[in-house]
Amino acid sequence: MSGVQAERRSARRYFLLLLIALIWGSQFLLNHLALQTFTPQAVSWLRATIGCLTLTLAMPMIREEVGRAGGGLVYWRQIVLVGFFEATLPFFLVAWGQQHVNSAVAAILMSLVAVFTLFLVMIFVREEPITMGKILGILVGFSGVLVLLWPQLSRSIGGSSLLGSASILAAALSFAISLVLIRRMPEVDAPMRTARNILLCGAVELGFVLIVLRQPLIHQPLELGPVAAITMQGVFAGGVVYVLYVSLVGLAGATFAGFANYLVPLVGVFLGVVFLHDHLSANAYASLAILALAIGMSEWGSGAAAPDEV
Repeated sequence: MSGVQAERRSARRYFLLLLIALIWGSQFLLNHLALQTFTPQAVSWLRATIGCLTLTLAMPMIREEVGRAGGGLVYWRQIVLVGFFEATLPFFLVAWGQQHVNSAVAAILMSLVAVFTLFLVMIFVREEPITMGKILGILVGFSGVLVLLWPQLSRSIGGSSLLGSASILAAALSFAISLVLIRRMPEVDAPMRTARNILLCGAVELGFVLIVLRQPLIHQPLELGPVAAITMQGVFAGGVVYVLYVSLVGLAGATFAGFANYLVPLVGVFLGVVFLHDHLSANAYASLAILALAIGMSEWGSGAAAPDEV
């Protein structure tokens, strides 16, 4: 790979990372509006369902080459597993855990997705090299999240249950498992088809759960604002972002993609300043600097090569 190609590849991976964090970070605002009408369970199911429909409609306009694995049993088994670990299992764990855990504690525990991903990649993804830079970057990045959320955390120490924290921690591990499964998929080079199929399985699994448990979809009459918010969530945070996510995993590996979980809380804070007129503390600026350093550190020793080219 030439120097120009390597620079373009590196720029693309950073662009995808920031775009994913921006879309997922916007969920804090959209959730706030959507939950005024829809139940939390409905938000999860509708996001997956609308995302699946969005990508299904878009696929004829964007042709992707699909190899022999696209319809095989191994491929669909992995798709079902990703849907389970990415949507269905965390659906239960996060919903239950957040009833007993402060939001700052939950955000910090969820950011451990990146740490769990690092360890899982070391064990199960031999083709993705783990450099000292990646290890230091992951650890420094986690400290950046701690700096960002420390004021809230310090006010809530002792207010979170051990079982609630364990539930959120298990959800983070579940997300990390789904990342590694995506990395090992034979069709990771067809991101739109892969993302659509993942969302399809997630929507079916979550829909089945809603029916079995007889969960309501709304708790207030439908209004335009919440309907628009859940539609945007489905199209962007459910559909578009998964294409970007699968693309990033294929381009830069699961470990690098895990950094998105560090950036999401930070993006949420900055969007709150812009749209909700929240106060931006010095912790946010310090966290931004630390996370930028962490992502830069993760590149040390990697040579900016694609995971499958090393």
